[in-house]
Amino acid sequence: MKLLSLILLVVTTLCAENTKVYLYTPEINVNNFKSLKTSFDTYLSTYGEYEFQPFSDKETFEKHLKKRESIVILSSWHYREIGKKYNLEAMLVAKHKGSITDRKILVGKKNMILKGVVTSAYPKEYTNELLNTITQENAKALSVLKVPKEIDALMSVGFGMSKFALVSKDTFEHLQIINPVLSKELKIYYESVPEYRMLLACNAAEK
Repeated sequence: MKLLSLILLVVTTLCAENTKVYLYTPEINVNNFKSLKTSFDTYLSTYGEYEFQPFSDKETFEKHLKKRESIVILSSWHYREIGKKYNLEAMLVAKHKGSITDRKILVGKKNMILKGVVTSAYPKEYTNELLNTITQENAKALSVLKVPKEIDALMSVGFGMSKFALVSKDTFEHLQIINPVLSKELKIYYESVPEYRMLLACNAAEK
């Protein structure tokens, strides 16, 4: 996801000073928050007094949104949940290979019953919500095992560590390129409706 490009487009059009740029999304795993913050702070300092703050925790992230006049990067799922509450207005959506939407899919080896372990790189709350939505609440016999990356979720199915993997369709298409043998063994059991990719929103001042 090209976060720098997204921020540049908004930051260069804003005049506010001391603006916070907050990031939280369950769809991205950040390994080094300190390094990410340092890189963004250095980059944004060219355009004014901006401070970048990534979060690993949803609750803490939302507490900071009570402070107005900020720029927020978050998933479209999260935006739908809290957009009105925190007066957020979506300004930009990420694009990948010409598309601004993606789908989440439940993948497993062929001829499987919807039962057993599901590997996912997303937080459990988000994973369970996705499973209930795309399986029409038929996922009661599934238990979630969190893994670091989406590709790990797919490889876990290949190695027999899980029955299913919950990933983006982009990741599954990537697997078809890097491991065509495994991808041919897998079947898409459920697929979500298209969802916007990560959003950049502005959180306006209270009147």
